[in-house]
Amino acid sequence: MMPAMLEHDRSPRLDRLALLTAIAVFIGIFIVPLGLRPMVMPDEGRYGVIPLEMIETGEWIVPHLMGVRYFEKPVLGYWMTATAFLGFGENAFALRLPAAATTGFAAGLVLLFVRRWTARWDVAAIAAMIFMTSLEVAILGTAAILDGPFAALVTVSITFFFLAWRATGPIRFGWLVASGVACGLAFLTKGFLAIAIPGIVLAPWLAWERDWKGLFTLPWVPGIVAIATVLPWGIAVHLAAPEYWHYFFWVEHINRFTGGGDAQHPEPWWYFLPIFVVGLFPWCLTLPFVIGGLRRVGGSPETRLLLCWTVIPVVFFSISSWKLATYILPSFAPAAMLVAVGLVNYFKHAPGKRTHGEWLLIPLGAILLLITPFMPIDPSVGSAWEDGGEWRLAVLATALLAWGLFDRISQRTVDPAERVLLGCLGPALAFAVAPACLPTGWMKISKVPVAWLETMEPIASRSVVLAEASTIHGAGWAWPDAEIRLLGSAGELTWGVENFEEHADWHVTEAELLPVLRTATIERPVLVLADDPEAEKASLEAKVDAAGLPRPAYRTDRDILIAVWPPEALDRD
Repeated sequence: MMPAMLEHDRSPRLDRLALLTAIAVFIGIFIVPLGLRPMVMPDEGRYGVIPLEMIETGEWIVPHLMGVRYFEKPVLGYWMTATAFLGFGENAFALRLPAAATTGFAAGLVLLFVRRWTARWDVAAIAAMIFMTSLEVAILGTAAILDGPFAALVTVSITFFFLAWRATGPIRFGWLVASGVACGLAFLTKGFLAIAIPGIVLAPWLAWERDWKGLFTLPWVPGIVAIATVLPWGIAVHLAAPEYWHYFFWVEHINRFTGGGDAQHPEPWWYFLPIFVVGLFPWCLTLPFVIGGLRRVGGSPETRLLLCWTVIPVVFFSISSWKLATYILPSFAPAAMLVAVGLVNYFKHAPGKRTHGEWLLIPLGAILLLITPFMPIDPSVGSAWEDGGEWRLAVLATALLAWGLFDRISQRTVDPAERVLLGCLGPALAFAVAPACLPTGWMKISKVPVAWLETMEPIASRSVVLAEASTIHGAGWAWPDAEIRLLGSAGELTWGVENFEEHADWHVTEAELLPVLRTATIERPVLVLADDPEAEKASLEAKVDAAGLPRPAYRTDRDILIAVWPPEALDRD
């Protein structure tokens, strides 16, 4: 049912403009900037190294990280990244492409849902743009982590289920099958949450609709199809690694949710409330208008579904002991749809309402532009923006100015959809240029180590590399030909190291460090990679002094350290 307040004389020009703008926003935010910023450790390194190992070893069933069995996630995300590597090369662009592409696909589903709901292309395209210009979506959609692809597939599954609910006959069956395939693929990306999230959203919604028959009959088809989608790999991984499902179910899901075992990231119950508000920026600032507009729309199955879809996952993850900001990403697609419809309806009935965003954005952009030539640079740290820091800040300041101008122009626009469309352009421009303008020079080198590590590749490739858990991902990416072993605490690799004897020699404990150092020669040096230079220097020197071994040679940069034995080996490079 079309919201009555959205009925209007159609504008083909605005429809075309909105669709073309949505495509441009996707390209500008999610495609062009992919390779502009350095890889961030450990997540992007982890999700880059595992697919590289799949390509190198031909082992596509059981994921391995640095040669160690890695059971934290299923394989689809790794398969997507490996495919991108094969097509576009082993680089940051290809690494992030699956997240960007699936986020664009989710934006397409947002567009499809709103188009079916409102019968308007312009509002549908606006909803897609609001989704893409929400802060959390813009960040995670260009990061090489699994949350973006997972949230996109959940969006597909729920959307297709709703379309099935609206349809009849063979078309209904087709939509249910498609929903099940998407659910199965989401499971292959991140596990049982692919079942939990659609379930906790759709069951309460169907109960709200009083569709008791649908509640007990419709889920069977997508459920069976989802199982059939997962089953081939599920059987294959069980045969290759029988321990997988025990670890994946109990440790990765039950313990994380309940706080049992060694569950990490404990946060208070209200943790996701500010995360959701900030993640929806800048559209969170419009929520009073959105609420007013939605009240005029009235109740509908679409509105009730989107409310369940937005709120219930946030509540669900708030109950969990293990909390990360990325978990609530599936809630942003429905939130964007509600914001789009609510804003268009609100400004239809309050065309002269001012939002006054320009009074903040324009002065802020102007001030940044004025102070750009006077930005202090600490010689010991380097430019905050590395090379070209001044022009980068100028670009960011100009984007803020443009955002304020778009906001001002939009408030003089009579057509409510055109007003919201113009309001999307400012944040779209800011998010598009931000990756090239962020002060990466102020980041810890240990978080973005690849460029620095690559300069040491000649010596690393002929050395035994001992890397701590915090640095091993960067080493694996920067030094693909090196013999890399884990030093000290195993961290996320604990399960693989402790439960498989073949990895015993690969893990070097602190007590085993000195025997390894005694084997160091100029032809086969030992290289230690750590992320706390002062503390590690003191610790290493105390150990080797007590053992009568020579002190190493060092290469260091701020918060990352390389120590080389014998010290003369470093002089050759």
